[in-house]
Amino acid sequence: MLTRVLRTAAATLAHTFYVDETPTDPTGTPTYVVEDVNGTQVATGDGTVVTGEGRVTATLAGQSTLTRATVTWSATVAGTAVIETDQVEIVGGRFFTLVEGRGSDASLADSNKYTTADLVVALLEVEQECETICDRAFVPRYERVVLDGTGTRELVVRHPDPVRSFADIRSLRRVAVAPRYGEAAVDLTSGQLGAVAVTQDAVLLRTDGLAWTEGRSNVVVELEYGWDAPPTDLVRAAKRRFRYWLNANKSGVPDRAVSFTAQNGATYRIDLPDAWKTGIPDVDAAYSRYSRRQESGTDGRAVPASRSLDFNPQRDSLFHGGVR
Repeated sequence: MLTRVLRTAAATLAHTFYVDETPTDPTGTPTYVVEDVNGTQVATGDGTVVTGEGRVTATLAGQSTLTRATVTWSATVAGTAVIETDQVEIVGGRFFTLVEGRGSDASLADSNKYTTADLVVALLEVEQECETICDRAFVPRYERVVLDGTGTRELVVRHPDPVRSFADIRSLRRVAVAPRYGEAAVDLTSGQLGAVAVTQDAVLLRTDGLAWTEGRSNVVVELEYGWDAPPTDLVRAAKRRFRYWLNANKSGVPDRAVSFTAQNGATYRIDLPDAWKTGIPDVDAAYSRYSRRQESGTDGRAVPASRSLDFNPQRDSLFHGGVR
């Protein structure tokens, strides 16, 4: 389970323990540990059991920096010691608040029919889907990646999601380089880090005359990326998609239908989703304005970057003789 939390905002973390399909209360005192991606402990303590629901909760204090973290829950359930994990992401914004999402349509006012938990899941689905379709983040986010050193001045930052690429890098938080795989990585100094230029196509270019040490998985990069906030038309489209997810199982149209005939006899063709569109024309139109991918119906590759070719001889090139 992934939980997104706004930077500086306190949050209630929760985890439900199951025996098969039955929520089961832990016995004794369950504990939790929150660690960031570098293994640094963020928080730890005893969890609170919500009796009869199998659910354990804990309060996470507001975090000042964007990060990703793992929550490890330890408890005794049905006489067995159990360890389970969840993920937490501290982000710089959301597409909209739960209040705004519920208020986007009068039909969502019934909190019994549309619970807060349902809204939380739907908002996360909308954000993740939009980011994947558009191949960019519309709020400030954090990521840590491990890359192969190239032996040259340039290093392409690849997204950990194989169908994504990095765009709109805001800042480099940390870069560490190891001589080779498995050895300790040494952080770049503030001066060295400041001499790393970030290009629009997510290339880290060293301007201090040094090269990225060649090796496998020997460069660690921590960065922040994304827009300050999503544009208004995209938020409007995302709210429509949000309502769709909440009502997807209430539609009278069969899941596999490509058209349907109304009671008045009129036949309507249904726009279908694919890997890079939702199938809702208004939503797809808004998303496509900000997408870094080619048009829907293709293989979803990112739009080619516009960057001048460098004809200077590179390391291991066939021809040498200095900069031209």
